[in-house]
Amino acid sequence: MSPPLLMLSQISLGFGGEPLIENAEFSILSGDRLCLVGRNGSGKSTLLKIAAGLIEPDSGKRFIQPGVTLRYLPQEPDLSGFITTRNYVEEGLAPENPLHQAQYLLDKLSLTGKEDPNSLSGGQKRRAALARALAPSPDILLLDEPTNHLDVQAIEWLETELKPNHAALVLVSHDRRFLGSLSQKVVWLEAGTTRQLNKSFSAFEAWRDEIFEAEELERHKLKRKIARETHWLSRGVTARRKRNMGRMRALQSLREQQHNQEDFCIFHLMDILGHEDPD
Repeated sequence: MSPPLLMLSQISLGFGGEPLIENAEFSILSGDRLCLVGRNGSGKSTLLKIAAGLIEPDSGKRFIQPGVTLRYLPQEPDLSGFITTRNYVEEGLAPENPLHQAQYLLDKLSLTGKEDPNSLSGGQKRRAALARALAPSPDILLLDEPTNHLDVQAIEWLETELKPNHAALVLVSHDRRFLGSLSQKVVWLEAGTTRQLNKSFSAFEAWRDEIFEAEELERHKLKRKIARETHWLSRGVTARRKRNMGRMRALQSLREQQHNQEDFCIFHLMDILGHEDPD
């Protein structure tokens, strides 16, 4: 297997003392089609920015192969400082990239290239930003909500454009159909950590529910074990003898483990209950 183009290892980041991401990791191989999913506020966009090299994590490592080209599409493209949309797209090209590729993509995205960036709608900004990301034909494309503000025709064009594209893709999107059509792997960011499914997003929900069921079974077993040990502890003075102190410490450890599992359960409930994220 060829080495990864980009790798995140044991990434942690917090804001105001509160951890947002803890020991998250994933690798991007040549030709990957990966979607990053999780509840709202779980840190997907932040992790994508770390992968793009725009944010430094508190700990962990980011590695990108020398010579690999990467382009990142933010949720809110910034076109300030550019005279026209074509200037904005061409500025993202490498010296070896043909200039006509910028205009070609602008045309496909229903822009002339002469638009004043200050007068663009949200959808037009998104189209210009997509042209800028795609024009250099990068090795890696990191796309944060690429279908936002796009009409059905533009989304269909983007899907058609990305399917044969040689770039490795990492997608964050609320559009389930879009993710199901393009993804081949899923990275699930949940409770600050990542888990990976080597299947399309269309298989994600069943996989997630199996994990929830297995974890619920483990919580049930743990609860029963704590009940047995608590009953033993209540039997009398023998439980307090020195030779049984180890067993009492073990019970305390079980109770702490149960508390941690209950914290995870809160995140699971947030995933199951209705919210906007595709998980």
